Amino acid sequence: MQLPVSLWIGLRYSQSRKGNAIISFITLFSMAGIFLGVMALTLVSSVMNGFEAELKKRILGVLPHLIVQPAEPQTAQWQQQLTARYPSIVQISPFLQAEALVQSPRQLMPVQLQGVDTSQLPEFMAQSLIRGQWQQLQQQRFPIVLGRQLAEELDVGLGDSLRLSLAQGGSYTPLGWMPRQRLFQVVGILETGSELDQVLAVVKLDELQRLLPSQAADTAWRIQLRDPFTAPALAERLQSEGVFTEVQDWRQSHGKLFAAVAMEKAMMWLMLLLIVAVAAFNIVSALVMMVTEKQAEVAILKTQGMQNHQLFTIFAVQGMSNGVIGALLGALVGVLLSGSINTLLGLLGLQIAGGIELPVVIEASQILLIVCSALLLTFLAVLYPAWRAVQIQPAEVLRDE
Repeated sequence: MQLPVSLWIGLRYSQSRKGNAIISFITLFSMAGIFLGVMALTLVSSVMNGFEAELKKRILGVLPHLIVQPAEPQTAQWQQQLTARYPSIVQISPFLQAEALVQSPRQLMPVQLQGVDTSQLPEFMAQSLIRGQWQQLQQQRFPIVLGRQLAEELDVGLGDSLRLSLAQGGSYTPLGWMPRQRLFQVVGILETGSELDQVLAVVKLDELQRLLPSQAADTAWRIQLRDPFTAPALAERLQSEGVFTEVQDWRQSHGKLFAAVAMEKAMMWLMLLLIVAVAAFNIVSALVMMVTEKQAEVAILKTQGMQNHQLFTIFAVQGMSNGVIGALLGALVGVLLSGSINTLLGLLGLQIAGGIELPVVIEASQILLIVCSALLLTFLAVLYPAWRAVQIQPAEVLRDE
C-alpha cells in the first residue's frame, strides 16, 4: 500500500540520522524522556493501585460498607427483595457496634466492639481468623475474638479471660457511677493486616444486645457490596426511598484514609506526568531546528504545489513518531517491571521490612490513559514547529539559493 506523500516524507525525516548531530541528540533525549516518564508512571500507578486494593480488602473487608436502620419492622423476605433490586449487594446481615474498654490482668485498652451473627460473617472476616474457630463464638457463652495486635497489647491468648466494660447503660451505686461489665473468654484471634487489628473485638450479637441499654440495642443491618466504593451512591438511593431511618456508609469512619490515598495517587500522577511533559516539549526545540535546516526543501515542496496541511502533516508526523515510540515502549517496559517488581527487589536485596511483597494491580484502562496523555502532550508540542513550517515563504528562501 502506497503511503500519502506527506506521511512518507515525515516518516523518512524521523528515521534519518544524518545531518545535524545536535538535532539527533535532542530527538533521542526527548524520546528517552517520554519513555522513562511513561514507564515510571505505569509502574507507580500499578503499585498504588495495589496498595488501594489491599486497603479496600483488609479494612473494608471487615467494616460494614453500609449500616441501615429500617423505619419499621420489615417482612421476612425484605433482604432478598433488596438484594434482587440492587445486584451490587452481596450480603445483608444483622449488626451492632459499640465502643468499650477491655481489661486484662496487665493492661486496659479501648476497643471497637462488633456484635455479629456468626452464620453470616463477611467473607474476608471469616478468612482472617488465625487462631481459634468461629464455631466457638457461636457455641460458648460470652466469647470474644480479638485483633492480633490488640491481643498482644493485652498479653492474652486463647482461653484467657477479659473484663469488658461498656460506658452505655452504666448505673450509679454507693461507690459512684459504674459501667456495665462482663467477663469474656478469648476464643479467637484474627488478623486483617490493617490498623483494625489494634482495636477490633468481635462478640455475639445477642450478648451485646443484652449488655447495651434498650435504646442503644436496636439491631441494625450491615450491607456488604461487591465494590465498597459504590457505597456512597447506594446510600443516597436508599436514603431517598424513605424505608430506612438511618443510612451510614464506611466513609464516616475511614473516608479520610481513602481520600488521602486518592490524593496521593493524583499528586504522583501529576509529578510524573510533568516528566513526560518536559520530554515532550523538548521535541519543540528539535523540530524548530529541523524546520530551519529543511526550509529550502520545504520551499521547493511548496513551489511544486504541496498544500499547507500536507507540510503541517510532515513535521507533525516526524514529532509524533518520537512520542509514539517512547510512549509505547515506556508502557510495555512499565507493565513488565510491574509484573516482576517483587522478583527484582529480591534480587537487589531491597525487600520491604517483614518480607512483605509490594501489591501490584495493572489496569489496562489506566495504561491506555497514560499512553494517550503522553501522546496528547506530544501533539501539543509539535503544533508550533509544524505551524512554523507552513509559514515559510518560498520566494524569500529560494532568492539566495
